[in-house]
Amino acid sequence: MSSVVQAQQGNIGIDKISIQEAVDTLSKQYGKVIIVRDLGNKSITLKVVSGFDSVLNALNASLAGSGYQATENIQNTIVIEKVVTDELPSNLQGKTLNKEGAGIEKIVVTAHKSDKSMQDLATSISVLSGDNLSRNNINNVFNMSDKIPSFVVSSVQGYRPTISIRGVGNEIPDNAGTKQAVAYHVDGVFMVNDYALLADLQDIERVELTRGPDGTVYGNSSTGGALNVITKRPELSETYGFAEAAMGSYQQRELKAMLNLPLSNTIATRVAVSHRENEGYTENLALDNYRLDDVDNQTFRAQVSWQPDDNLSLLLQHQYFKSDTHGPALKGGFDTKSTDPRVVYHDTAEFYNLSTAVTSLHLDWTLDFAKLNSIFSKQKYDMGRKFDIDRSDLTANDPAPLQMTGVLDLLGEAPIPQFVGNLRQIDHSNTAEINLVSEPNESGIEWVVGAFWLDTQIFSRTSNFVDDGRDGQPLNETIAGPNVFANNADIDFINSDFRNFKSHALFGQLSYPLIEDLNITAGLRYTKNQFEDERCSYNCVPTREPISSNPSESNNNLTGKFGLDYRWSQQNMTYFTLANGIKPAGSNSSVDIRFFPEVFEQETLVAYEIGNKSDLFDKKVRLNVAGFYYDYKDYLFESSGIGRFDSGASNIPKAEVYGIEMESEIIIHDNLTLNVSLSMMDSKIIEGREAIDRAVAENLTVGLIIDGASSDEINAIRESTAQDLTGNKLAKIPKTAANIRLNHFIEMNNGLFETSLGYTFRDEYFSRVFNSSQRDIVPSYHLYNLNLSYTPYSEKWNVAVNVQNLFDKVAIASRHTDTFGLGFTSDQYLSPRIITLKGRYNF
Repeated sequence: MSSVVQAQQGNIGIDKISIQEAVDTLSKQYGKVIIVRDLGNKSITLKVVSGFDSVLNALNASLAGSGYQATENIQNTIVIEKVVTDELPSNLQGKTLNKEGAGIEKIVVTAHKSDKSMQDLATSISVLSGDNLSRNNINNVFNMSDKIPSFVVSSVQGYRPTISIRGVGNEIPDNAGTKQAVAYHVDGVFMVNDYALLADLQDIERVELTRGPDGTVYGNSSTGGALNVITKRPELSETYGFAEAAMGSYQQRELKAMLNLPLSNTIATRVAVSHRENEGYTENLALDNYRLDDVDNQTFRAQVSWQPDDNLSLLLQHQYFKSDTHGPALKGGFDTKSTDPRVVYHDTAEFYNLSTAVTSLHLDWTLDFAKLNSIFSKQKYDMGRKFDIDRSDLTANDPAPLQMTGVLDLLGEAPIPQFVGNLRQIDHSNTAEINLVSEPNESGIEWVVGAFWLDTQIFSRTSNFVDDGRDGQPLNETIAGPNVFANNADIDFINSDFRNFKSHALFGQLSYPLIEDLNITAGLRYTKNQFEDERCSYNCVPTREPISSNPSESNNNLTGKFGLDYRWSQQNMTYFTLANGIKPAGSNSSVDIRFFPEVFEQETLVAYEIGNKSDLFDKKVRLNVAGFYYDYKDYLFESSGIGRFDSGASNIPKAEVYGIEMESEIIIHDNLTLNVSLSMMDSKIIEGREAIDRAVAENLTVGLIIDGASSDEINAIRESTAQDLTGNKLAKIPKTAANIRLNHFIEMNNGLFETSLGYTFRDEYFSRVFNSSQRDIVPSYHLYNLNLSYTPYSEKWNVAVNVQNLFDKVAIASRHTDTFGLGFTSDQYLSPRIITLKGRYNF
């Protein structure tokens, strides 16, 4: 451009100049009175924009992201001033006190790669602010379970978490090579391993959850949706920080701190650290001073940001998390000495250790026509655990826990042998993602194109020991000698596997205004997934011999999305989307021709969704509703095989999931708000397959095993237990889940007092597709949480009291039945009543 401002009618544009230069030029060329307020000594360089038909629209597009906005009054005067959020002092930022007459605040998200109001996105999305996480005492992703519609978090034997959105999750997470159905991101970095979900959340801006296949905008495609954690970034404006301490029930102690430090006009750093510990909610009375469900976590994140100008920023970030605990308390099996859910008798000194390290480089560059975003990461996960598989302190020399009636056809009718499992897993991964995202423009056309690459290598080693001879003596866990298995009869099996998974993809999405207020969205994605595994199964010696199999596979997939959205008014939008997604294939450590293959098929999902988003009654009520239907093919689950040691992933040919969701926020009064969310879901296996429930097979064959029956006799009984899964329901789909939270603010002379009371209901659901009434029904629960806080206006500190599980209800968080060993079922409980006193000082 020859001048700083293009003056052609219908093509108003602004070059990259200071705000005052633009005001002077626009005022002269268009005869406009333009006033700039609250600028002070701050220098703002406007973004390059063009193609606008009004001065007001051009200015607002150029001011995007600056913290300033332009408005035009009835005298046609344009006023440029700071975006008003609230009038509270800085130590009250994040509080949701409503100014008189103000409506529900606008929530800006980056779920589709650009800053956009949550109400303008034609998709189902939920958002939790960092302030809400603190108010609800949510320390990690596991604590979010059932707090968001259709969102369930469970775990395998307490050590590997898995996310399910609308029933789409990971039903074979104890297979280290399987991939998530829900993508987990932190600051745009795809977290390759589920273990990242256990890391503590520290210094968080917000959490965004999107539902349904999303491969046309995200680097790592997922069928269930995406969970995005956005941390707070370094700021150049000032030096500030906080120190926070908490103490509470069960010797709970927490220390958190953050420092934001500008080093120059273009470089800033931000460091956040935390330590969290408690002694454990559950007593293990079989061992002295050995509690379970304990916490001992350290979290560290360091960021360095370089912003040479308004168009370019570079962020280097390192995140480290370490947890060193006795592990979760799993109540079940034949631990019958106490009915107290907070008391177990496990004779194994269990432990669970986890460390994660993620280093990432983020580049954001505003070009003349688009924004370029690039993210590169290097990740390492290291997990080790020891687990009491029989969940008791019984040995084969103790009496059977159950009295035998008739023939021996229940495990508990025979003495229980000791059974211990050990697992070590190390994961090294690298990712790269590049996106090009359109800038706002008068045409209303929005687009994103991108590329993604992933390379992950996993080493896992499992060594299980069992008193197979039932001599009742302590287990020998030695692995040594030239003939490892002959030297130790207590070795059950040893697996040692290497897995290499690679993925690369190209994707893009375009939104186009067909007519005024009606937009069409279409996207396409090409993905190539491939894996190469090296398995040393069952009888693997320390030198990893013999290699039992080398399964591999490569798949090319084309997936996409189509959508329509219509805006009835500025506050009301209806949308429809149709999208499909793929979950990668993988391999099993064993093969059973009838029940599971060596290489299982990809999962495929076609998702239909219709929704409506509304801000009503002068933005005093926000109501978002969505209905969905999922056509599921080759749903992955785990079946036992005919052989006693065989177990693997298999595919259910066809299933369906459907439901509705609602989220609302209501300003009852300036000092009183109500948040309500509800989900109602159901599912059905339309075309199933035969599968063996290990628990049933182990019960019916225990007598034969003790009597020394032949393998053929034992296997014949096991095969006879196969059941057809057609007509059953899928796992982890509660029929109803609801959350209600009432927030009340009292403006006192010297500060703000807040009371927040929350209620959560989760209906019962099946933990497995076998739908066993004896071992698969996870009971419903009702929980209440309370938070009280006080924040003075003129001081830099605040205090809060949080009570989780106010009425100390017993509630099961997760239920799991072993797919190996003896097929025991155990429960992991939500925490009992926890009272926490927390104080923060801001500086």
